Amino acid sequence: MSLIVQKYGGTSVGTPERIRIVAERVAAERRAGADVVVVVSAMGHTTDELTALAARVTPDARRKHPRELDMLLTAGERITMALVAMAIRDCGIEAISLTGSQAAIITDGTHTGARIEEVRADRVREELGRGRAVIIAGFQGVSRAREVTTLGRGGSDTTAVALSAALSADRCDIFTDVDGVYTADPRRVPDARVLAEVDYDDMVELAASGAQVTHPRAVEIGARYNVPLRVLSSFSSSDRGGTLITRRKNRMEGLVLTGLASAGGQAKLTVRGLPPTMHAMTTIMSALAAERISVDTLTPADRADGRRQLQITVQEADIDHAVELCRALLSQLGGESVDAQRGLSKVTLVGSGMTGLPGVYARSLEALLAGGIEVHAVGTSSVSISFLVDSALEDRTLQALHTAFDLAKESG
Repeated sequence: MSLIVQKYGGTSVGTPERIRIVAERVAAERRAGADVVVVVSAMGHTTDELTALAARVTPDARRKHPRELDMLLTAGERITMALVAMAIRDCGIEAISLTGSQAAIITDGTHTGARIEEVRADRVREELGRGRAVIIAGFQGVSRAREVTTLGRGGSDTTAVALSAALSADRCDIFTDVDGVYTADPRRVPDARVLAEVDYDDMVELAASGAQVTHPRAVEIGARYNVPLRVLSSFSSSDRGGTLITRRKNRMEGLVLTGLASAGGQAKLTVRGLPPTMHAMTTIMSALAAERISVDTLTPADRADGRRQLQITVQEADIDHAVELCRALLSQLGGESVDAQRGLSKVTLVGSGMTGLPGVYARSLEALLAGGIEVHAVGTSSVSISFLVDSALEDRTLQALHTAFDLAKESG
């Protein structure tokens, strides 16, 4: 008998009608002979509403009351799991709902952003052995100190894939409100197409670069334990199609482009006139890290006069604090000035075979130049090239690169 893990996001269970549709899908899978574990998110915008409610009671609850915020936020998934279990039982299929704690999803002790350390799936296996569909609240777990924790952004995806790994599931289906993983956001690039298959590494890069169809933490677990992941729409009457995320074979050394992702809310920080030493650069990076400011790219450049300039990209929400920290260090380090540029977006081209292959940079920059797009910074990884551009030009950048590399065509 096969074992399928299904995950349903907030829009997929956003109304009683949607919950009944999910229940019918689960019941059909059970009647076909599969064991089914279902991971659910909170309905619709419930998590946002609970967060806003906390803010009305006390400002900055995430910092001041992280434990109690976790207790509050887990209520959203608990509501969904109970309703889904009821609806499945109304379809004539035995079902039981379990919280993250009852499913023994063991996390570290970090509130509002815990990481899964272990899944003790004995209770889940017992319930499956009784012929039940098991409905589990996503986004949550329990620490070894028996404290309820939440997993942060993408937590339900992470729950589903971690359970799939622990249960040696045949597949993990992630149901969303889109048809799969596209070559680019179809709302911004009209000729974007659904990818039939994506390699784990490419999907991690796409997700980390702004593609919101699944979370990089979940894909990383899938890659580590070789769990095939399938992304598909819960709004489709058929379970066919979608995108399979797996280990792509026979990639060889040719250029194989997967797609594009983008993320707004970026900013560039420039520190000028520093001494050309590791000490100065390390001091600045350590100061930012101590304040939990995440740095996306760091580019040092030595000037003709022997001084050094550092260009740092961070989230726009962190830029004011980052500027303040760097200015406070200027006199200590012997630097000259600090300035910031806001209103930027990062557009990332993802695929294999880009490293060491002549022409990819040139083709990208030629397309952006022809589109009248100025690039403020460039970052790379083994499977990606990222361009920092004005947010007003984000859509134009996506379309220019999508066209330049013929991503609308199956050949990619």
